[in-house]
Amino acid sequence: MSQTRAVDLDGELTIQTAAEQCPRLLAVLDKNTTVRVGLTGVTEMDTAGLQILLAVRREAERLGGAAEFLDASEPVREALAILHLDAALRPIAGGR
Repeated sequence: MSQTRAVDLDGELTIQTAAEQCPRLLAVLDKNTTVRVGLTGVTEMDTAGLQILLAVRREAERLGGAAEFLDASEPVREALAILHLDAALRPIAGGR
């Protein structure tokens, strides 16, 4: 049976917060689980933050699940666009 879990991120998703945020996100992953990551509250994101999101997606898929990124804030959309990763992460607007 597939499960769905949600986690909302707030504040910075940067190199300064990566050591704290990555384990928090990976901890919600489980076999055959879809994780919905809310990005509305993210105020700043750098390449370390993007790496965390990509790692969450990769690990979720390895476990037979999925990661969905919801309601990206303007800083998230800008970071994704600059690095041409907006199509790769496909944030969903109004996903809640």
